[in-house]
Amino acid sequence: MSKVRTFQIILATLSILGWALAVYALLVFGEARPDREVGTYLSRGATFRVFWDPHRTQLLEYLIWACGGISLISLAFNYYVAHHSKLGYWFNIPLLLLTSLVAGLYVHFVI
Repeated sequence: MSKVRTFQIILATLSILGWALAVYALLVFGEARPDREVGTYLSRGATFRVFWDPHRTQLLEYLIWACGGISLISLAFNYYVAHHSKLGYWFNIPLLLLTSLVAGLYVHFVI
């Protein structure tokens, strides 16, 4: 197996791991946020959670920062590979880093 092919496999693995963690963080986000108060349920006397679940919110923050860490490692590896081989830059890695950084800061400071 060539050197470029090995770099592609490593970058693809890191990218898939980062995006899979981001999708899992979205699932945790759905469970951590307050419940939506729908009028038909309110008329029936259903109870709703109006605050963020502290345990799941903390898990969400850890997942987002882990996703950002994986994408930062992947970005550094992509930078190294782009300068030492014919492989170019991958667009999804900076996108995931920027998204996880903004989401992590939002969860940490706003929620």
